[in-house]
Order: sequence, then structure tokens, then C-alpha cells
Amino acid sequence: MQKFWYHSPVRFYKSIEELEDMTNPQNTQFYGHKNPYPLEYNSYHRFLIPNYQNEVPEDKELQLWLVGDGEEQIPCEFGIFENKLIRVSFICFEILLTGYFEIRTVDGDVLFYSNCVQFVDSTDDDGRKYIRIATKHTYAKNMFTFANQQHDWMVTNLPGYCLGEFSIDEEVDSGQSGNLETTVINDALLEESVSYLFQIEGDNNIMTFISVHSVNNDFYIDGTKRTRKEKPEVEEFSAAVTYKFTNQKDENGFNILLDEDEIFDDAFTKALANGDMTAVYTYNSNYIIPIENA
Repeated sequence: MQKFWYHSPVRFYKSIEELEDMTNPQNTQFYGHKNPYPLEYNSYHRFLIPNYQNEVPEDKELQLWLVGDGEEQIPCEFGIFENKLIRVSFICFEILLTGYFEIRTVDGDVLFYSNCVQFVDSTDDDGRKYIRIATKHTYAKNMFTFANQQHDWMVTNLPGYCLGEFSIDEEVDSGQSGNLETTVINDALLEESVSYLFQIEGDNNIMTFISVHSVNNDFYIDGTKRTRKEKPEVEEFSAAVTYKFTNQKDENGFNILLDEDEIFDDAFTKALANGDMTAVYTYNSNYIIPIENA
């Protein structure tokens, strides 16, 4: 039974039965160890939990585990509001660690399951990496609490390459008046566009996620606010799909940027080191990530 659409590359379910429900089209791709969803290792990820059957025990500490060939506890931070789990943030430093997430109580009771993921290093020979996106779920406000507007974001990566192809879209009119030829550029339609190439490989979840979230009021790619400009360009007989985005400007004409430190400041504390303020990331009070990795 599909109670609602859940547009997210990593989705958390209340039961393993919902996770394994192959009548749900969102579960049929990037599912299982054969084709897990790639998450950038050594990066912070934050996902929102739908505000539906997301109550958690009031007096129980929560933990995040990755279950695959073995079990690995993942450094994480949970956002809880009125005894409801509304977000989870995590980071992993191991490459090719594969499995599905379980959100458990400290007693071992499993509260949520996720689809399968794998932590990867997306750097290739040209130094390129997956693009990083940050978005708010404004497409379904009733499904997400937004108890804290500063922290309730989804921040993760999408497998998009090219580092962005930059172009200017403009409307040029040419004409003739008497013996004079004229060319007019309509500045009102002058736009800066950035294109990214995605290797979909049969996974429509990526396309639906981009289609839904890229028209949000708050959608950032690599820290710059953008909105999708037009329908994707699909190459024939290829898994490549190109999406074009337009940079959003502030009142001074500058690109609008995002400070991720403000989003994640609930997941780390500040400490003094050698007289300087240095970020020390702490999770669940059990993990302290070394300064050189922060």
C-alpha cells in the first residue's frame, strides 16, 4: 500500500515490509545490494522524515546503524520535536561501505529502515565529484513539520557530473529600419544557466526528485540558489539526461548563496584550540570527529 509519495533518494520506512514492497514503483530501482544509492563519503548528509507514524520513545537514545554484510554504527544526529523524529544527519568515513540504514533505540529496537546505500568517492580522473544539493520540502508541507526552519533541510548529493556547463540565455531581435540594420537584446530575458549531466541508469527516482525539488523556493546546487529552467534533455539510446538550471539573484544582482554551517550547527559544538575557535563535530555524545576530518 502506497500511502504517499516520498521524493527522496534515501527513504526511511516504518517496517521492512514497506521497504520490500515491490508494488511501490519507488522501491523497484536503486534497491538492494545489487544497485545501492551512492552517497558521498566524508560528507554530511541530512534527510527529513515524513511526519507520519514517526513517534519515538521519549526516554530512549536513538542510534543509526548500517546493516549489510555486517553491522556498522554510523555517527549521526537526530532532530526530535514533540517526541517525533523529523530529521537525521550523518557522516561516514569508510569507502564502499554498503547496506541499509536502521534507526534503533539503544535497546536495539528498530524504528525505521531505509533503502540500500553505498558510500563512495565520486572523484574521477578529472577531479569531478557529484553535485551537492540542499532543499526544503515545500512541495508537501503537511508531510514535513518544519519545526525548525534553520535546520529542517535535506542536504545530500546527486550523481550529476560536468561541474556545470555555463551559458547565457538571451533573446535577440534583429530588424531593419530604412537603410539601418538593428539588433536588440532583450535584457529582461537575460539569464545565466548551468547544465548538469546525470547518468540515470534506469533509476527514475533521481529524475522525479529533481523535477519536484528543483521548483522549490529553496533549492541549492553546490551552495548556489537555482531553479530548473526547462524540461530535461534526453539523449537517444543513452542513460544520460541533462538538466538546465538558472541562477537566482538577490537585489544587488549577486548569486544567492547558502551557508551550510547554519543548517548543521545543531550537529556540532565549538571549542577553543590554540586560542582560535575550531569546529568540533559531536554526534550522540559518543563520537568526537578529529579536527582534521571536520
